[in-house]
Amino acid sequence: MKILVTGCSGDIGKYLIKRLLEQYPDCLIFGVDRPVQIEKFKLSNFLDLEEKKLSLLPIDLLDINEIKKLPDVDYIFHLAAINGTSLFYEIPWDVYINSIQPTINLLDYYKNRSLKRFIYTSSSEVYASLTDLGVNSIPTSESAAVGFLDVTNPRWSYGGAKLSGELALIAASKQYGLEFSIIRYHNIYGKDMSLNHVIPDFIERAKKGIFVLNGSDNIRSFLYIDDAIDATILVASSEKAANRIVNIGSSEMVTMRKLSDKLMKTFGWAGVVIENSAPEGSTLIRCPDIKFLCNELGFKQKYNLDDGIKQLIG
Repeated sequence: MKILVTGCSGDIGKYLIKRLLEQYPDCLIFGVDRPVQIEKFKLSNFLDLEEKKLSLLPIDLLDINEIKKLPDVDYIFHLAAINGTSLFYEIPWDVYINSIQPTINLLDYYKNRSLKRFIYTSSSEVYASLTDLGVNSIPTSESAAVGFLDVTNPRWSYGGAKLSGELALIAASKQYGLEFSIIRYHNIYGKDMSLNHVIPDFIERAKKGIFVLNGSDNIRSFLYIDDAIDATILVASSEKAANRIVNIGSSEMVTMRKLSDKLMKTFGWAGVVIENSAPEGSTLIRCPDIKFLCNELGFKQKYNLDDGIKQLIG
């Protein structure tokens, strides 16, 4: 079996690669990322890169000619994207094009090949804008309405691209018989993750004695990376998840204020937390309905939020 993972050096990609190597020792794994990211990945010592079953491919997925260098594989885990809330506002074009163009290129290249399944990682951002209107219930199911209230808000550069990717994959499936699974991640966190997300951002500032929190009254759910990888592989390997959308997240909701309290207590920090308003367009509450993931696929969460935060120390 041959498996391709795009965005292999990213926050989720590197953990997925590691687990795949452990869980499927007889498989050939191909990790794809931009050349500069591949070099950083090699220097990070996150993996034993002497592993003979792993091939790292320095390929820019924006370039259709580079795409042609990719091998025939059985499964694709497509994670490559630029993600990070502040980046949605600062570099919206880069965020948009680096999500949608690689998806289009990959689908066009593999649509007529003997691919067993294309696993596409989307986001809860595809419906977040509608939740505060009461259009979607909480927790929110995979069948919820999707879309955005104000398309002029650059925040939706990410969610819009992810939604476009879902549509592209479904269209390819209908026309070419491409089997897929769409995963909508809900706030995944863990060690060694990049900034521009609430937990690593708060920790990075707090290490310098700066306690700042954005959107204190916003409510989210968080899933520890080990659980997220378990769920991702479960979706990819289950026939029940073929040609459907699956939420991956936790049903445990917490306000950002309570989250900061948990971080302060766990890390032993003391100080006054400065509360700022949430970024424009940020939804008040977001939590996934994970009944299908748990009841139909058999997912069992190992880490609640308190236990997961403890894993971040050290």
